[in-house]
Amino acid sequence: MVTDARPMQVKVLVALLLISAIVMAAIGWSASAYYVPALCLALQALLLWRGRGFALFKSIIVVNQIAGLVLVLVLWLGERLGDTKLDIAGVMLLANLLCGGPLLSILAVGILPALHEGKRLFGWFHPRIAGGART
Repeated sequence: MVTDARPMQVKVLVALLLISAIVMAAIGWSASAYYVPALCLALQALLLWRGRGFALFKSIIVVNQIAGLVLVLVLWLGERLGDTKLDIAGVMLLANLLCGGPLLSILAVGILPALHEGKRLFGWFHPRIAGGART
């Protein structure tokens, strides 16, 4: 009998990432730029399911959050930037889309705190540090 040692948190987050990837791919039928975030979300789901690539997984989420935050702040408060405002906003939008888009930004609110040492997701990516064994 094979037991699945994946924590429920991992299963739920993988399901949410895959649903988000499907939604982004569906949006991609109208705007093909959304295929990139769909692929990124699928990659994130794969990394999380396998418990490998912690640095890549976390880096994608951090870049996504920073790009989204800068995008919102520049659009909101960037009146003095003139035409440069749109250049900065465009680059941040592209960076955000490259790193999973707006759906990953929403999911990251719950994922990022769980990636700290001592938390379950950190332990999933680092079974030796957390003291568990994973096959």
